[in-house]
Amino acid sequence: MNPVLIAILVVLLILFLYVLVMMLLYAFVMKKMMWVRGKDPDNPCYLRFEDYEMELERKTYVCGYYGKGIRGYIYKEKGRRAFQGFVVLSHGLFGTHVQYLIDIDMLCKAGYLVLAYDQYGCGLSDGKNQESLGTGVYVLENVLRDIKKRNVNASLPISLYGHSWGAYCVLAVLKGHPEIVKCVCRSGFVSPTKTGVSVLRHVNRVLYCLMLPLVYPLSLLLIGPRNMISARRGFKNKRTKILLVHAMDDPMVEYKTSQAFYAKKHPQDNVRVLLTEKGLHNSLITEESSENYRRLTSEYKEIISIQDLAERKRREEEFVSSLRRRELYLLDENVSQTILSFLEED
Repeated sequence: MNPVLIAILVVLLILFLYVLVMMLLYAFVMKKMMWVRGKDPDNPCYLRFEDYEMELERKTYVCGYYGKGIRGYIYKEKGRRAFQGFVVLSHGLFGTHVQYLIDIDMLCKAGYLVLAYDQYGCGLSDGKNQESLGTGVYVLENVLRDIKKRNVNASLPISLYGHSWGAYCVLAVLKGHPEIVKCVCRSGFVSPTKTGVSVLRHVNRVLYCLMLPLVYPLSLLLIGPRNMISARRGFKNKRTKILLVHAMDDPMVEYKTSQAFYAKKHPQDNVRVLLTEKGLHNSLITEESSENYRRLTSEYKEIISIQDLAERKRREEEFVSSLRRRELYLLDENVSQTILSFLEED
């Protein structure tokens, strides 16, 4: 056989094997990140609705999504009858809206009705898994259509509020919703693909170098162009006032892939940016709160690793009974007051 032909066949075989391995790795990453159900962690350090039952009340919310149910609650401060507006809250990856009770409590006490729903494949909602980041945008579009159709907001002005994946979703839907008066995005990214690549670079440099050339074509192949939505399109809405909040030390959404970075490079009159030096991926709470949470979580993990069942049960009950979850999560005054002031502006 011709040596040149053999060389070409060997190169093609190597390329084929490279693409196949990268495809399998990409699918493995998607299986770990997106193709799982979002749920509340078993960790007792997370907030629960029972922590707020004396101050908040809620009623069930349900809407459809391609034959599936999207579920959540409409929260309000107990006893309140007049409201400043209606806020739709979109949660982050891996969890449910319950992990945002500190945000919900802050907004309700400021006089807002808050609709907090679980994304497709998360918590109370139907779906085998979270599917894709783009799915979150389509779900929110459905929620907004349902609100308009049934006047769920009781004719109150509508604002959007999201964190991380939720921030990506609320910004991405803005293009077609000039009726939204305000939009708050915390720790949000613009491009899911670029953010994923950025995270991979920090986690495994070698894998990052191997996968980088094929990230975009593999994304097209495995999740489809329909789900490769850039939140950048939300900036085409020049009417809705937008607040972008981002911490420079965020390990999950690097500043260069953030919505805040994009807005700084492409300023427009209806967009405001709040940058903080510290805050990690949740700058709404203080650094002390984050550190206390990590410390208590580590302590809890040690307890549940105890082999003696009786001793483990005793220590676990003692640990849970001593928790003061409301006291654990303290709002960062600069960030919280900036958000509330922004929402209250005319």
